[in-house]
Amino acid sequence: MKRLLIPPAILAIFGWLLVLGPGCAFGGVLFLEDFETDLSQWTSGQGVIVNDPLEADQALTFTGLNAGGDIWTVASFTSIPGQYILSFDYLGTCGSQGCGGFVGYDPGDVWLAGTGGWPSLVTLPDTGQWEHITVPFTGPAGISLKVEDWSGAGGVAGDVYFDNFVLTAVPEPATYALVGLGLCAFALLRRRSA
Repeated sequence: MKRLLIPPAILAIFGWLLVLGPGCAFGGVLFLEDFETDLSQWTSGQGVIVNDPLEADQALTFTGLNAGGDIWTVASFTSIPGQYILSFDYLGTCGSQGCGGFVGYDPGDVWLAGTGGWPSLVTLPDTGQWEHITVPFTGPAGISLKVEDWSGAGGVAGDVYFDNFVLTAVPEPATYALVGLGLCAFALLRRRSA
């Protein structure tokens, strides 16, 4: 009877690792950035780390305006079901709507969130206060995040700030079902052997 306990246990452990494994494409955090050290996770551009104007930490801003993206993540990310959640903190300090902060991904030149009159999924509020933004989206495999201070908006360089990026892969329901099935089988077989 003890031999039958091994396959369900392995199935449960494997399923659990798929859901909770660090950076796992089936579910879990794919990317974290708090801008407290350097920009080594990003390509070079006009992005710089500066003292946060409202809090006692660091944030990303830009020394120049750009269009089409300014900095991109060095790594690319894949979520097996293609479902992602991007969250970050945004501060627009230009005093009106349209400072020019934008966040998106390539390939496809997709803008997920932004200000300044360009179509995007979420409008970033330029309130002069830090705003926490969460954007669920469907995307292709191999995306790279991109961030910019857009030249076509009403702001000036350095009036938008970004912090605390988290990109998460949303696990597909089948992954949860696999974990649940393995745990149920394990519990059932354990009960029978007792």
